[in-house]
Amino acid sequence: MKRALYYLLVAFYSHIALGQDTLVVRQDTFPSSIQTEYLTNSVKFTPVIRPLVPIPGGRQAYYTYLWDFGDGQFSTQESPEHQYEEPGEYDVSLYIVNNYDNGPRPKKPKTKVKVESKLASADKLPNIFERNFFKSNEVFQLFKNANAVPGEDMSLIVGVKPSAPKGKILVLTNEKLINPNGFVVANQSRYHNENILSVERKRELESLWANVTHTSITQSGSPDYGIREELNFTGNEAARFFNSLLDEYNTVTQYEIEGDVGDSQFSIINLDITPEMLADTNAIVTVTGIYLAEGGNPVIHKLDVPIIKSHDPNKMSVRPALLDYRLQFKKKTLTYKVQFQNDGEGDAKNIRLEMFFPNQVDVNTFRLLNLYPQCDTCLTDQDLGCYTYQIKDDDKIIFHFRGIALPGTASPTITDQDSTKGFIRFTLKSHKKLQNKALPSYTNIYFDKNDPIRTNTSTARFRPGLSPIITLGLNAPAKHPNDEIGKLTKGLTIGLGLAPIAPYNKPYWQVELYASTFGVDYAASFADRKGEIQLPNERGDLMYYGYSGLDSSATKKYLSLQVPVQIRYNISRYISAGVGALVKTNVNLQNDQQVTYHLINAGGERTEHTVNRNAEKEKISPLLLAPLVDLNIGRTYLGPAFGIRYHFDKTYKSNLNFYLMWRL
Repeated sequence: MKRALYYLLVAFYSHIALGQDTLVVRQDTFPSSIQTEYLTNSVKFTPVIRPLVPIPGGRQAYYTYLWDFGDGQFSTQESPEHQYEEPGEYDVSLYIVNNYDNGPRPKKPKTKVKVESKLASADKLPNIFERNFFKSNEVFQLFKNANAVPGEDMSLIVGVKPSAPKGKILVLTNEKLINPNGFVVANQSRYHNENILSVERKRELESLWANVTHTSITQSGSPDYGIREELNFTGNEAARFFNSLLDEYNTVTQYEIEGDVGDSQFSIINLDITPEMLADTNAIVTVTGIYLAEGGNPVIHKLDVPIIKSHDPNKMSVRPALLDYRLQFKKKTLTYKVQFQNDGEGDAKNIRLEMFFPNQVDVNTFRLLNLYPQCDTCLTDQDLGCYTYQIKDDDKIIFHFRGIALPGTASPTITDQDSTKGFIRFTLKSHKKLQNKALPSYTNIYFDKNDPIRTNTSTARFRPGLSPIITLGLNAPAKHPNDEIGKLTKGLTIGLGLAPIAPYNKPYWQVELYASTFGVDYAASFADRKGEIQLPNERGDLMYYGYSGLDSSATKKYLSLQVPVQIRYNISRYISAGVGALVKTNVNLQNDQQVTYHLINAGGERTEHTVNRNAEKEKISPLLLAPLVDLNIGRTYLGPAFGIRYHFDKTYKSNLNFYLMWRL
């Protein structure tokens, strides 16, 4: 009855948590603990944790384990036996990960064990975890106990077989390209007297590469990829390579080690995964480790870590998860990984992956990088222990492992969890012209004749940003309320703007700052106006002259400062429209007046005399609010386009602006 009630409560809270768009991290209330049993020359540890809560209709749920025995040694068995080399008191911890489970992640239980002299054994052999650790290379490797789930934590085991008595290890986390603050180092073990160093500036590490002539690079992602690369350096090539590698990361953890040559050392680094990592779910981040033996050449190991929402070992990931839309000079290369795990008792013989991609990705560019189980392509339809793949339509690739033997996690003979996992890594290229919208993909996984398992939706997307806009055009006010005495003249317009970069299928804001010039020419004739005006004669004496009429004119130049704000919509790649309003004020730059008098001299002759006057400039006008409509024709997402804008204000009525623009 209690167990049924527990299942009911867990399922209820699971339903609430899974229905939220925001991050909800459920807490386990079960009192997890560790049972210890002292054997003849070892200690046996057994976990006491909450029962698994299978997902209705889902696959068999199970736990994976990482034991920290408190002496610098570890195990991934469920109930391991461990021999201690030295007597003493040790703190034992267990890191648990739940798979296909509908309940919260179990709490990390801890216990203390007291090892007496009769239990200690200096001649003990490495356990299964340690024997299988160095798969990628025989010197240095990283291991993760879980994938990155935002709001939880994960543990990183750093293993090294020193090739010199002293050396340094660097662990690089938080790739700038993905999420520069996704991992936070919580703590690190010091079982082997590791000397943890602070790194204030990455350039301080340049001295490490001064004498480097060679490096080897391996990569894994549970299981191992089988990738190994050898690089030779001359001159300053090593410094440039390692500085470039460090520049890709936001966090560097550095520590010194000492030990006997060839004697394995293991350190555990606990990482908290920030909730901000949720934005990059279904992407792959890489943690890079560098081991530099004193007087030797460095060894590099890269560990791929998928960012996921739940602990499901069947998943699809893509890298890079963030693309730069501005750099569309060539087709983008996307690296995909589909990983799977057999959770049954028997071997899986046939595994089929049906992968679906968006139309922005060209499935005909499929190129296989590596796979596990390792096998060759099938040459005939009868071949077994091999793989085939075929491209269906424009959005589907079917990859088939045929006649293999992938063991199941429930098999009683399994000692290495990685042997139950498989994967394929491959690249696809995008089409050159991409829309600025997400690129979602997913996979249906078929194990033998079982119903398919659908993975998460793995999404590559473009990095959000702003697009600067430059405009240059002709300002043409169309009408003045007093046309009989005034005429508006054309001017130039220059402007700067900001808008989201290349938005597709949705309205967006655009704000600008404009500076426009225009003029007003006034002219009036007063033929019947008579009077006298004092003017100098030929000798310079002032005399009064009569006039029978006069003409008056004025020229005014203005600078109009405008702040347009509008909502736009890209109708297609070549047409864009907007509606909004602008606030503007006019600054009087020039105010010239001219009066021409029609004079009559004593002899009755008519002459003209013109007087130029520099009138005082007008004050800056009050703010004017004017509605506007705008149309762009050309490259409406990025690049050049032609624009027409109309706005109306109460002083100058209709205003037109014809301009050329460029979205950067």
